[in-house]
Amino acid sequence: MIDTHCHIDLYDAPLDIAVATEQERIETVAVTYLPSHYQLAKQNLQHFKYVHPALGLHPLAAKDHAREIPLFKNFVKEAKFVGEIGLDFSEAAKSTQSIQENSFALVVESIKGASKFVTLHSRNAEDAVLKGLQSCGAGPVVFHWFSGSQRQLTQVLDAGHLISLNTAMVATAKWRDLIGYVPRSSVLTESDGPFVRLNGCPAKPSNMIIVLRWLAKQWRTTIEDATRQVAENYKAVLTESVI
Repeated sequence: MIDTHCHIDLYDAPLDIAVATEQERIETVAVTYLPSHYQLAKQNLQHFKYVHPALGLHPLAAKDHAREIPLFKNFVKEAKFVGEIGLDFSEAAKSTQSIQENSFALVVESIKGASKFVTLHSRNAEDAVLKGLQSCGAGPVVFHWFSGSQRQLTQVLDAGHLISLNTAMVATAKWRDLIGYVPRSSVLTESDGPFVRLNGCPAKPSNMIIVLRWLAKQWRTTIEDATRQVAENYKAVLTESVI
């Protein structure tokens, strides 16, 4: 199984989650909010084979960007995984929109032409994120927890990007409708734990089986085939350069 977006460092017992995920051999992208968090994750996960630290510059942490950007620039060349990055134009982050836009432009420019797996945030900012990626010719990237319209989803997919689904998304009527517009080759799985909760508990990488069962049902195929398809999609992104 594959979890392309998990905040392992934000669980109550992050090392326990990381060890369990490693033992279960679940390919997991351990996203971070800031480069200083990535620095710690890199140290703590250096001997892990399946859990990969990702270099983040989260839009909801925009007030910390000025002091963290030098660290981002320092790490971006070596980081194979980048996330969580992006834009958030919701009420919660409206006051930092200009900071976010400046940071995102810097991040997109820095990943242009590099071979990296990128997972990003686009809440209420889908058009702006897509425009920023297109302006630098960056892609393919993964839109995590995509919450935009069908029109925006089509534009994201037409641009060659992918979307990742979590247990909260597949429980909605919206995604029962939208999944029909998404090519199988453009789908990945994510937990977004510990933010997503399942039966009152934080979602974990092992919960990807729930998403895979849902995909198998929507695609009218077996869980084995759904698992194989997601694995192929993940490998394809890993081998494609951000151009």
